[in-house]
Amino acid sequence: MGTMRKSLSSDNRGVTLIESVIAALIMAIGLFVVGTAIYSQFSSLNQNREKAIATLSAQEEIENIRGMSFDSILALGSSFTSSGFDYLNNPSGTLAIDSIYGSSNIKRISVTVSWDSITGGSLNRKLVTIVTRGGINKQ
Repeated sequence: MGTMRKSLSSDNRGVTLIESVIAALIMAIGLFVVGTAIYSQFSSLNQNREKAIATLSAQEEIENIRGMSFDSILALGSSFTSSGFDYLNNPSGTLAIDSIYGSSNIKRISVTVSWDSITGGSLNRKLVTIVTRGGINKQ
């Protein structure tokens, strides 16, 4: 019986300070890795949302332009606004109208939306369409 008491008391010694610190350090590293992964996913999600809003804003402007007469298109300014701009940081919309194929009756219209991303840096989306004086199938 005396032997049994000895072995029980030697196995029941508890957790040392060093073991506790190592366990806490491993747990902290694990939480840091998980937190970094979650932050990265949310950043990616926000950036994709911003890109979708900018693309839809540019597409909306392209559709507005396609509904105009050719002479009205030529009179457009170099900027535009969109309701989607309410959801972007510091947005701006620019238009560029160029003659292509050496003809004054065919125009290339570039619509660009630029903004400051929540995740940092400046981003932009550009869409291009071609319009003709007589319609899309006529020169």
